[in-house]
Amino acid sequence: MPIVRVEMLAGRSPELKQRLAAEMTALVARLCNSDPSHIYVMFSDVQPQDWAVAGKVFAAPGAGAAGAGAAAADREGP
Repeated sequence: MPIVRVEMLAGRSPELKQRLAAEMTALVARLCNSDPSHIYVMFSDVQPQDWAVAGKVFAAPGAGAAGAGAAAADREGP
């Protein structure tokens, strides 16, 4: 029973999470030779103010370019 945990900045759409879960399930099923019905994908949304990269905390949504930069949706990374 593989469990895949995905931690990412909050704000991703349910549609994106659905596509990601489907792709990850298919990949893990193929690589691990597992039944897809036994593969779990768990998402943990992390608020931008609770995540830092390279020593800089991501800006809170709507905070503009203050602090670490643009909103989570505009950044590469987690």
